[in-house]
Amino acid sequence: MNQLEVFKSQEADRWFERNRESLKPKDDVIVWLLDTYGLLNEKSSVLEVGASNGYRLARLHEKYACRCVAVEPSQKAVEDGKKSFPFLEFYPTTAEEMDFSEEFDLIIVNSVFHWIDRKNLFKVVANIDKALKEGGALVIGDFQLPVLLKNPYHHVQEEVYTYKQPYKEMFLSSGLYLELASFCYNHDTKEFKEINLANLFCVSLLRKQELYLRQDKVL
Repeated sequence: MNQLEVFKSQEADRWFERNRESLKPKDDVIVWLLDTYGLLNEKSSVLEVGASNGYRLARLHEKYACRCVAVEPSQKAVEDGKKSFPFLEFYPTTAEEMDFSEEFDLIIVNSVFHWIDRKNLFKVVANIDKALKEGGALVIGDFQLPVLLKNPYHHVQEEVYTYKQPYKEMFLSSGLYLELASFCYNHDTKEFKEINLANLFCVSLLRKQELYLRQDKVL
């Protein structure tokens, strides 16, 4: 099986089972960042890619009464989310396979990019960009190291890797996104101290907007 099939068929469910006790609605760095920039209200639409059971979306809905949509490949996570948070909309699919005809005000992609098979990476970027409104916000949380690292993923027997790199640059280099903020913290302790390359995790807030300066030809 390729990397996508491994996560769809088994590891997405296993990850949920390993972490389900901590997947409760609560404020975290992403919620704090959205609060600080005042990005949401009752008219906002939010899409989270890799939302698990929708715990973070549930917190955003509690605070802002916004419409929240979850993309998640784990059947167990989706079942738990539908039972626990019936006000959320769930799509049991992946970042590679999602295809929305509508556009959202905010897209959250947290701890997803480092699992994406490299042959699907640009497809995922395109799917996310397609689903985000012009002027909308994109939150990327991941191991956004200044170097490129490829590590074997030890939770499965198959040949699967995680990839650490500055994912925000894929969007910023297009000239269609503006970086508003980036916060880095210790992934293991969730604290803003004792940060090094081994545990560096960054949450970046980008806004989708054209950055080109128009230069009319002078005759």
